[in-house]
Amino acid sequence: MSLVKYIEQTLLPSYCLNCRQDTPEEPKSLRWLCLNCHLLLLPRWQKSPLKPELEESFYLFDYQKDKLAKKLIHALKYNWVKEIAETFKVALEQERSNIKKMVFDFIIPVPLHPRRLRERGFNQSALIAEKIAELTAQPIIENIIKRKTYRRPQMEIKNRESRIKNAQNIFEPVQIVPNPILHNKTVLIVDDVATTGATLKECARVLKNSGARKVLSFTLAQD
Repeated sequence: MSLVKYIEQTLLPSYCLNCRQDTPEEPKSLRWLCLNCHLLLLPRWQKSPLKPELEESFYLFDYQKDKLAKKLIHALKYNWVKEIAETFKVALEQERSNIKKMVFDFIIPVPLHPRRLRERGFNQSALIAEKIAELTAQPIIENIIKRKTYRRPQMEIKNRESRIKNAQNIFEPVQIVPNPILHNKTVLIVDDVATTGATLKECARVLKNSGARKVLSFTLAQD
């Protein structure tokens, strides 16, 4: 066993975040949610109207009603428990048939600001996008847009109007506009949670201004 692995297992012993019982180190999908509690995580393929910016929007969990999903997403984002992404990939696998019905040319994970990425160490949206890419055989393309402004996380803001304002003008194209990669393409943007949808809509606006024909979205949950 490597020193890093020994320290990780000593300082971060694995247990189920729901029932608190001990869990195995492997597979990673069972490290933070035991097999019995996996059965309580019930994804449901749902559509959300975020038009006109997004032609179609899909999600699996109601952030307020699906308490277990909410707990896991919070641990993934704010406790930086990266392996929880493997738990959600099991839920995505359960919705394989619906995911494969989405029609798009490539996937763009919602980017983090570089400061946030350094703090967290990973982009949870990119981890979700990896599974969708596997299921659909469509590529992930990053470095198309970037966050130009570091702002408060949307989940920390309760007021709807403040959330919308907080998401305004936070993205910009990485390359020149129009971007030939986007020309006449349908793009799927992927994020963890949609609250007002302001972040997704802002992404869509920048992508369409850069040449995309249509923009779809997928999130684990919607608030």
